[in-house]
Amino acid sequence: MGTSDLTRAPQWWLGHSNIDIDIHTLMTAGVDLASSLLTDETALHAFVGRLMDIENRLSAARLCTESSVFSASLLETAFERGWMPAELVHVVGQGADKAAAPMLVVLLGEHARRSHAFSRAPQEWIGQLRTLGVDPGAELAGLRTNRRVTPHAFWTTFLHLNATVRRLPTMETTGPPPSLWGEKSPSGRVRSDDKVLNKIRGLLAKAESSSFSGERESFSAKAQELMTRYAIDTAMVDARSTDPIDSRVSVRRFTVDNPYVDAKMRLFSSVARPNGVKTVHYRRFQLVAAVGMPVDIDLCELLYTSLLVQSAMELDAVGVDSSKRGRGFRRSFLFAYAQRVEERITEAFVRARTEAGEQYGTALVPVFAERDRAVTAMFDEMFPNLTSRKTSFSNRSGWHHGRVAADRADITGGREKIED
Repeated sequence: MGTSDLTRAPQWWLGHSNIDIDIHTLMTAGVDLASSLLTDETALHAFVGRLMDIENRLSAARLCTESSVFSASLLETAFERGWMPAELVHVVGQGADKAAAPMLVVLLGEHARRSHAFSRAPQEWIGQLRTLGVDPGAELAGLRTNRRVTPHAFWTTFLHLNATVRRLPTMETTGPPPSLWGEKSPSGRVRSDDKVLNKIRGLLAKAESSSFSGERESFSAKAQELMTRYAIDTAMVDARSTDPIDSRVSVRRFTVDNPYVDAKMRLFSSVARPNGVKTVHYRRFQLVAAVGMPVDIDLCELLYTSLLVQSAMELDAVGVDSSKRGRGFRRSFLFAYAQRVEERITEAFVRARTEAGEQYGTALVPVFAERDRAVTAMFDEMFPNLTSRKTSFSNRSGWHHGRVAADRADITGGREKIED
């Protein structure tokens, strides 16, 4: 649709008087207007006003119901282009309109109901819906009748939200889209043992919350033992599988929240690299893609989350000094923290492989070499045209405090020790 069409279509609807209206065409015109960089806000305001007039003649419930169907079709397209539910809510939530993300959660409920997601989708998809609080029974009309939101604000949010979803680019696929639900997933998509991960997660939580160093060390040591043993034993078990190792490589994306997104992305990569996981940063969307073996990605996620908590605690501790609360200090702190964490994990992982070699003998080296080859091959195939970006930081005090804090950090994913 050209620029002239973008300006003509809303004007046509502004003068439309027939009550038998094609809602899909109507909403497409509104989203076109909301999407255009040349949009006149006065024209958009007038279009929303006419939309409210139509709502009065059709009833708010009917317009909301048919508009939800329109949104579900846009969501379906986004999912077929590689996006996941949590990623969409994350991206929409970065905008200035705070009502957009909750509205999207309701619209995801419409899509889940129409696609039977809770009975057909993969477990990771269902897990995201549950974490987001998606309710297949929720209706857009429920938001529309909220007295704290004016009808004009409601429909303006709706148009901008759908415009955002529609203009999202195609992403690399991290799992089967709705059109492929029910088909057998590749072996590389199989997730790790939730019982083991939950036990490790519980130990990390106790380590983070304890105010006694002895307790923290005890919880961390046990988590370290479990993570190390689980990761290397899994690699040796996988080596006996008849499935091609390339089919077992997985790709997942993680959301990164403000503030200091670039520093937090660097921390994730610092955890990932020593553990055989390769990463790509989507700075525009505040997402990190991780390519690696499923168990390694799971353990990286656990360790990254734990280190985020620990780094925040360290920043709070040094923040009692007003000179250490500035953005420059905190950003330098986090980058230094990430760099030192990577150094420590690299050292620990080398030691872990050496000690594991005493148990598994010469079989360990070729197993990890083949895993590294498979991960690199998948990564290069998915991301052939990457560019790197250098990051600068100038606060020497923040850098120093960040490295000191990282030396105190519990790197329970470093796989320091192998025990029989």
